[in-house]
Amino acid sequence: MRHEIGWEQRSVAVVNAERRLSEVELSPVAEVLARRFIQRWDMYSKQLENGRYVSVHEPLHVGLLFAHLRGEITLGTYLLDAQSRGRFMVFDADDTPGWRRLHGLANALSEQGVTAYLEPSRRGGHLWLFFDKPIPGEEIRAFGAGLLAYFKITAVELYPKQEVLTTGPGSLIRLPFGVHQKSGRRYGFYYPDGTLIAPAIREQIHALSTPQVVSGEVLEFFMRYVPPVDTSTLQNANHAPRAAKQVQDTKLPVSERIKSAITVREFVLRYVELSPSGLGLCPFHDDHNPSFSVNDKENYWHCFAGCGGGSVIDFYMMYQRQVEKRNCDFKTAITELANILFL
Repeated sequence: MRHEIGWEQRSVAVVNAERRLSEVELSPVAEVLARRFIQRWDMYSKQLENGRYVSVHEPLHVGLLFAHLRGEITLGTYLLDAQSRGRFMVFDADDTPGWRRLHGLANALSEQGVTAYLEPSRRGGHLWLFFDKPIPGEEIRAFGAGLLAYFKITAVELYPKQEVLTTGPGSLIRLPFGVHQKSGRRYGFYYPDGTLIAPAIREQIHALSTPQVVSGEVLEFFMRYVPPVDTSTLQNANHAPRAAKQVQDTKLPVSERIKSAITVREFVLRYVELSPSGLGLCPFHDDHNPSFSVNDKENYWHCFAGCGGGSVIDFYMMYQRQVEKRNCDFKTAITELANILFL
């Protein structure tokens, strides 16, 4: 992947040059960045020096976008808006093998007339796909799951992680063209053939003001390949009739049944000691001052140090990955949780 080296070698000089740009110079590119990548303005996320993100419950404003483009701060962007819709989807690879898989996916999609945009990162990278209008998170995830199943790709994460926002703002990813706080580098976008979509940051942002989008026909095609939940794994010899009946007796998705079966506090207490007010030490980072919180009224968990938050399912997936050190995607999580809660 030699094409990444040139961009990274220039990144420090580019960042220093961008820091000298005036607001007049930055305004046009900030407008494009906002229109293409910002899903909500009522709050924002900010990357810390350790690479984690913290949610800031204050309105996002253009001054913060200027600071992001200058490399003074690094923002995250949420994948879904307040109506649980999104204008893009992202696959995330955290290592070199996963990054190679995303390259292969981008090339395979290119052969089918679908343009994917590759964005390298500190350890792996992202593959972005854009839509011509906001579409429901449920459709985005079905499309993404169908793509992974069709091309038999594993060990990459699909964003957004939620179909519908029920608690909190949902998953986020680094807002493009910001300086990664751990590597000190700014990463650009590439086409599947390895060429930069434009040589400079501002030119790249303008190029992405009108990206190639996924057509409705392509969406519908890959959504057919969503792997079904294997309800046989929810059963055992002693409880098979009961488990099968529970799955068949409701029209609700298994994921929603799980969220209704137990509160976040009840589930989290199996893993984290909480105070009466819902505070505890976060199990996902080296926490010495309680930064983990459960909101009983809204029924979600949240880490104020930037580990994320969400539902019972989100907690279980992260716990398996970060603490148990095992792969656990959305399908695996709901299968195992259904086995825990319903049997």
